Amino acid sequence: MDKLRTVEYGIQQAVTEAKGFDLLTMGRPEGPSCYCAVNNMLRKFLDKLSSQYQYVVIDNEAGMEHLSRRTTNYVDLLCIAAEKTPVGIITARRIIELAENLPIIVRKKGIIWNKTVQIEEPDALNEVENLGFIPYDDNVFTGSSRGENVYELDKNNPAFLEVAKILTIALCCA
Repeated sequence: MDKLRTVEYGIQQAVTEAKGFDLLTMGRPEGPSCYCAVNNMLRKFLDKLSSQYQYVVIDNEAGMEHLSRRTTNYVDLLCIAAEKTPVGIITARRIIELAENLPIIVRKKGIIWNKTVQIEEPDALNEVENLGFIPYDDNVFTGSSRGENVYELDKNNPAFLEVAKILTIALCCA
């Protein structure tokens, strides 16, 4: 079996099917090496797989290297999660610039501001839509430090409600 078929088979084996959605969880590389061939195969498979779903969500670790690896050629909505700090704003701007310079299609870009102190804040990046402002919440911090799942939060928690609102708007408008 060639490398492409081996990777495709491995990815198909890793897809967990659930009621209403399927989940593909990706691990991290083990040690230093070039992953160009694997990323090229992954891009081909994700482009093929995404045609079978109404929505495909790719949740990357923080940073820009995953975007530059171009694991997909077409993005309807690039959601950048950032904190509204000088470092967060600079990082969000760099991700936007990188997305504009890569040979991929990104239909829409937006920022989800995390751990905000107040909901109505001035635009930090005028060239990109603010998708929402998730308020800082001690309950989220405490639950996260205990390894709890976000679904364990009270359904009336302000951060939970804002994320639900952001997802509803993002999904209907993507």
